[in-house]
Amino acid sequence: MVSRLVEIYSNLEEPEFRILRNIEKNMKKYEYVPIELIEKESKLPPSKLSNCLRKLSTFKLVKRVFGNIIGFTLTYLGLDILALRGLMVRGVIKELGDKIGAGKEGDVYIGITPGYEKITIKFHREGSAPFRKIKRTRSFVINMNWRSMIELAKALSEREFEILTKLYNKDARVPIPIARNRHAIVMKYIEDSIELYKRPELNKKEAIDILTQVLKTLRVAYIDVGIIHGDLSEYNVLVRIPISVNDTAEAYVIDWSQYIYKDEPHAEELLKRDIQYITRFFRKIYRIEVDGNEALKYVKGNMNELSIE
Repeated sequence: MVSRLVEIYSNLEEPEFRILRNIEKNMKKYEYVPIELIEKESKLPPSKLSNCLRKLSTFKLVKRVFGNIIGFTLTYLGLDILALRGLMVRGVIKELGDKIGAGKEGDVYIGITPGYEKITIKFHREGSAPFRKIKRTRSFVINMNWRSMIELAKALSEREFEILTKLYNKDARVPIPIARNRHAIVMKYIEDSIELYKRPELNKKEAIDILTQVLKTLRVAYIDVGIIHGDLSEYNVLVRIPISVNDTAEAYVIDWSQYIYKDEPHAEELLKRDIQYITRFFRKIYRIEVDGNEALKYVKGNMNELSIE
C-alpha cells in the first residue's frame, strides 16, 4: 500500500513546491508568513495562488491563521515533502516505501536508491512531551538558535548526521550515513534487523555478542569521538539476526541526536544511566551478567577487557 507521504507527493506540482519553499524560507522572519509576501515572491496569479494554498491546506502541508493578517506556516508534513523533494532531485532516493518505525525523535521509512539499494530515511519530529522534558536540561538544545520546532528538527538532523559520520569513520556499530536534507537523514538499510525491545530470540552466545558490541560502540564514542549517547536503552539498538549457521548476530546503536560531550555537566550521570539501562535489559531478558562498575570502566577506557557471562 502506498504511504500517505508518497500519495501526497505524487499529487503536487512545481507551483505547490515553490510555495512550500517560499513559506519555509520566510519562517525565519515570521511565525506565519503573510499571504501578500507569498504572492509577491511566488509570482503566481492570485487565483492560481489561492488554489495552490487550498490544496496545500487540504493535504495539511501548511497551516493558516486569520486575524490582522492572513498567513501560513509549514507543518511537519510539509517539511517532509520538501525534504523528500530535495533528496529525489539530488538522486539520493528513487522511491519511498512504507513507514517502518515511529518514536519520540521521528518517523522512519524504507526507500530505494536509483541503484536499487535499500535505504532508511528518518524524518526528525522533535516536539513530543518526552523531548520537551529533555530539552530543558540539554545544553545542545539550549544553545541552538531556533525559532520553531521545525527549525530545531533541522538542527538536530544535521547534528545527528555529523556525529553518525564521525562514529562510522571510527568503526562504531552505527547505521551508515548517506545523505541529509533539512530534517531528514538517509542511511543504509540494515537487512534482517529487529529492534532490541522486541526481544529477538537469541542464544546465550548471541546475546553476549550483542551486548559486547553495544558496549564497544559506547567505548568508541567515549574514547575516540568524546561523546556519550545520552538516551540509550533497548529502544535504541537494532539487532541483525543470524540467517545461517556461519552468520553472526550484529548490533547497531541508533538515535544519536541527543548525544553530549563527555566533559559536559551530567555526562557521567548519563553515561552511567546508559550502561545501567542496557545491562539491566540483558540481565532481565537474556540472563546475561555484567558488573556495572566494570562496564563503566571498560567504556571509559580504564579497562581493556570486560567479563560478560
